[in-house]
Amino acid sequence: MDSTNENVLLKTFFHFSAGPWLAAVISFITTPITTYFIIPQEFGKASMYSVALSLILQVVLLGTDQSFVRMFYEVKEEERTSLLWNSLLVPVFACILCCLILFLSRSDISNLLFGDPDRLFPIIMLSSTLMISLFERFSTLVLRMKKRGLAFSSLRVVSVVSNTLGIIFYALFFGKSFYAVIFGSFLSNLLVCTVSISLEIKFWKKGLSLSSKKIKEVIFYGLPFVPAFLVSWLFVSMDKLALRSYSTFTEIGLYAAGNKIVAVLLLIQTGFSTFWTPISFERFGQKDSNLFYSRIAQLLAGLMFLLSVVTITFKDFVIMFLAGAYLPAAKIMPFLIFHPLMYTVSEVTVVGINFKKRTYWHILVSILSAGVNFIGNYFLVPIYGAKGAALSTGVAYIVFFYTRTLISRKLFPVDYSLKKFSVCTLTLFFVSLINTFANVYFFEILSSIVGGIIILFVYRKEVRKGITIIRILTKKTVAVIK
Repeated sequence: MDSTNENVLLKTFFHFSAGPWLAAVISFITTPITTYFIIPQEFGKASMYSVALSLILQVVLLGTDQSFVRMFYEVKEEERTSLLWNSLLVPVFACILCCLILFLSRSDISNLLFGDPDRLFPIIMLSSTLMISLFERFSTLVLRMKKRGLAFSSLRVVSVVSNTLGIIFYALFFGKSFYAVIFGSFLSNLLVCTVSISLEIKFWKKGLSLSSKKIKEVIFYGLPFVPAFLVSWLFVSMDKLALRSYSTFTEIGLYAAGNKIVAVLLLIQTGFSTFWTPISFERFGQKDSNLFYSRIAQLLAGLMFLLSVVTITFKDFVIMFLAGAYLPAAKIMPFLIFHPLMYTVSEVTVVGINFKKRTYWHILVSILSAGVNFIGNYFLVPIYGAKGAALSTGVAYIVFFYTRTLISRKLFPVDYSLKKFSVCTLTLFFVSLINTFANVYFFEILSSIVGGIIILFVYRKEVRKGITIIRILTKKTVAVIK
């Protein structure tokens, strides 16, 4: 890779990752404040609200967001606004219909999600946030497709700050219930949607024309994605659904708090995925592209493994900043680390499936992973509660990575050094096992130190390269911003 391409790559990465990193810092600072206001039981109810919102949003979208991304560069620049509205029309009507169903079935839905049939406020907020989230999805996609990395990245900060302020405002003036978290989510989505549309208001207003032919094309392309999204949603949400069925809202709240500890790695996952998609397709077919994917995967794996073991090592220190009721979350988070770790690295190793347009494999991967997660949750949650859900989720994401990678490698052969990856996966698994179920602090710290040494040895070259890249990014930060 020549220096010019390297500079462009680093600049793009910085634009798309600066926001998530800053948002992670803000989230780390503000999380103790929100846990002070919201007890674990109420936080658990808020988590069920989030699960419902993500499911309904995927249904009403009907895959049209995927159609918009796929067709954006295929149409002329002056036709892209029409593509936007043709992609939005059917989901808007689907959203209105869904909101009507939510209102008519409000008692049953409220009882299912919150254990109380008389909760009208969250159903109203769910309907409102659903419509806003629909427009937010497309407004942020416009920024992403127009490669406005800094604008897209900055919205992550807007989202985190507005969400926290919304929670604090509601808790102080109305009550310290899960309603505060719901209100924070509503405010966050509203501001991000408003700002992102304002940044591209000319795009939204330019050249509007609806076409039944184009609408059909959008729907027919996007609709096959819906089953894959639903299976993926089931995979991601099964832990919370199992806790809702076999455990308590308090356990769900502690589980959510465990995810808060790994929030930094989850934001890295989001930032990298956003950055990587256009880069991976751009490099496809170029000279030494296979070597490029191999190096990126190994570099990313080394850094993510190292960050993961460091996060586990300092889990007890981090949890001290949360309210006292959340202290048990420290024992829940170790296996949750496998979610951002496995997903982020697999975003590189999965390229073969995407390049060869064999996207149906994604459904099989999700079904297999969801099946493993279901079995794990069924047997472990009734016994171990949130710890069992975390263990099951961790194992499911390991299966997710290897299934994705092996299928991809069969379609598009790349050496991802899976032996190195497997050694570190096994190492991190035992570190997580000890830090979850052992009650001797000495053994927990010792396992983390030994695990860190093994990871550093296995990925020593990649870690050195990663440090070098971080130094380059630091030196070029001012120039990149300009």
